[in-house]
Amino acid sequence: MKHQRIRLIPPALVMVVFAIAMWFLAISFPVSLFESEPPILFPLLMIAIGLLVIVLCAVTFIRKKTTLNPLKPELATILISSGLYQYSRNPIYLGFVIILAGWGMYLNNIPALLLIAGFIFYMDQFQIELEEKLLSQIFGDQFEIYKRNVRRWL
Repeated sequence: MKHQRIRLIPPALVMVVFAIAMWFLAISFPVSLFESEPPILFPLLMIAIGLLVIVLCAVTFIRKKTTLNPLKPELATILISSGLYQYSRNPIYLGFVIILAGWGMYLNNIPALLLIAGFIFYMDQFQIELEEKLLSQIFGDQFEIYKRNVRRWL
């Protein structure tokens, strides 16, 4: 069976676009989350946790010798269901959400934080849906069982 290639924006680039949009919202609509500037430690900690999640997932893909590229799922050689993938089907995208949340906290801006819901919606509708269709084609029942047992986000 021939597999389609996903022709979308790379998810990391989508995250960067949303981060820039959050910054524009913060300067255009300065509605603070906190009355005073929050300590920088908490936003930095969130960003670090998001990066750690992404790195741990990348290491898992490298160890399993399969593709990390979400735009080329046809190169996948194994369905990963261990590590963080036993809790979330998309822990890398969850890492992006954690990074965006840390960024929104750093910006101290309510409209910017609300944009995270837009990122999640975009990823669900335009990235994850297509990825999961292709993974279902590639891994069949194995992926369907995994999908029933592990949530999309958390």
